[in-house]
Amino acid sequence: MGSLAEQGLRFAHYGALLCLFGWTAFRLLKLRHMEWVSQDEGRAALTLVAISAPLLAVALMLVSIAAMMGAPITSLDWPMIEAMIIGTEMGMAFLMRLALLIAGLCALLASRAGRQGTLIAAMCFAGALLTLSWSGHAAATEAGLGLFHRLNNAVHLLATSLWLGAICWFLFLTLKAHRQPDLIPALPLLRVMHGFAPLGVGLVAAAALTGVINAQLIFGLENSVSVLTTPYGILLIAKVLSVGMMLAFGAHNARIGRRAALKGESDKSESSITLSRLRRSLAGELMMAVGVIGLVAVLGMLSPMTM
Repeated sequence: MGSLAEQGLRFAHYGALLCLFGWTAFRLLKLRHMEWVSQDEGRAALTLVAISAPLLAVALMLVSIAAMMGAPITSLDWPMIEAMIIGTEMGMAFLMRLALLIAGLCALLASRAGRQGTLIAAMCFAGALLTLSWSGHAAATEAGLGLFHRLNNAVHLLATSLWLGAICWFLFLTLKAHRQPDLIPALPLLRVMHGFAPLGVGLVAAAALTGVINAQLIFGLENSVSVLTTPYGILLIAKVLSVGMMLAFGAHNARIGRRAALKGESDKSESSITLSRLRRSLAGELMMAVGVIGLVAVLGMLSPMTM
């Protein structure tokens, strides 16, 4: 299953990559024309995550090499590290990921409050996220089926990341609307959330379909009964249940947003109550998402057929 250090690093690294693309991409897709959303909104936190992501990538790579070599990380030397990075597909994916993360960070820093810089950063972060498909279970599939597995996993990652980005943005904006109602108007925010519903349904459908395909490619759905009795299967059940809870929270958010947007409520106290309900629901959905990322970090280190 790997050490706790490796599991923790995988969790932090996956979370950083998913948030970087999801946050920047959702901002470009749904918030770029909203005058009440400043170009600098959330930039400090985003930059902090963008700085930490390359460091997490390096730390995870070193811990993974040590685990594969069966040696403590302090015993690694440069020839050993170089051989694992240059001579393996996982190592080449790491180099691409590191370069893209650094390029994305530079784009954020070089173009403060600029949409072009945000677009370049989003593209770099998307590429970095996609390199995860060249490691783990997707990388174990060979030939043409292996390429299909990687591409399917890439769609899964992008859809999940954008979904996570939407959750983070909406929670962030509802919190700010509560603290600074004069800067973030409640009704336009609720209308944005209502307008996101069709895209949200599409993202959920894409994540669900590609997730089922991934399961078929990893262990075969016909083997589900035997797989679900393994540690891998138990964690997979926990992941599916957590995703189900996220869907329930998302449906609740959509109902609240739709009712408020269509009603066009103008009373401040009523808007405050609506935003309060949304904050609690979005916080619950984000907690479930964090749990799913943690489960995915561990699942990637397990074999589905290990008893």
